[in-house]
Amino acid sequence: MNKDQAPVLICKDLCISYYTRAGEIPAVVDFSLTVKPGETIGIVGESGCGKSTVAMAIMRYMGANGGIKSGSITFKGRDLTQLSESELRSIRGAEIAMIYQEPFASLNPSLKIKTQLMEVPLAHENISKDEARQRAAQMLSDVNLPDPERMMESYPHQLSGGQQQRVVIAMGLLSNPSLLLLDEPTTALDVTVEAGIVKLVADISKKFGTSQIYISHNLGSPGQNTPTPTAFLPVSRCRRRIKMRHR
Repeated sequence: MNKDQAPVLICKDLCISYYTRAGEIPAVVDFSLTVKPGETIGIVGESGCGKSTVAMAIMRYMGANGGIKSGSITFKGRDLTQLSESELRSIRGAEIAMIYQEPFASLNPSLKIKTQLMEVPLAHENISKDEARQRAAQMLSDVNLPDPERMMESYPHQLSGGQQQRVVIAMGLLSNPSLLLLDEPTTALDVTVEAGIVKLVADISKKFGTSQIYISHNLGSPGQNTPTPTAFLPVSRCRRRIKMRHR
């Protein structure tokens, strides 16, 4: 990683709120973060402290009752808070990808894996179906799934939880994004499978040079593959970001 390279992502003084019948509920206050090319940053905190809200704000998936009250999110020199919906669609999936907590919920149960994987490059790039299929199969191999061709012809329910999560990771990497957001990707997995996914995430960063934000409530998970973990505490307890020394 070249320290002189411009940051991939800069979140500055970010304040995010949800709006309910009871009024405004601050979810994140004065959050700042810088992610450099090829760097992996961990956001760690207890449930409900706003970790996933930060990721959803970066993707601009806040929903009807959530919004960015102030601050900026700059991705490759562009303030995402100022972009139109069509401009955001060109970035989501292609340049910023997100992996969610529940892999099965991220996959369409009625479509084969090949259809869902091929959709990513077909939607964002001008390539043929044959090339999209080849890339999808290669990416399944890259995430250490055995027999990619069999996996391509499978439906989500025919795969284990660990296999589903690897498929979702492959889907996120298919368009070679500059930034990968991992929102507690091992929550639904058992301990042995979790260790494999954590190692895979670390290997991905090295192999593809992808910048990553790893979100977890477990200090141990991002600590295994993030040289600069960042602790983010609940708004009610802490209104600033705290840098932690990684041992």
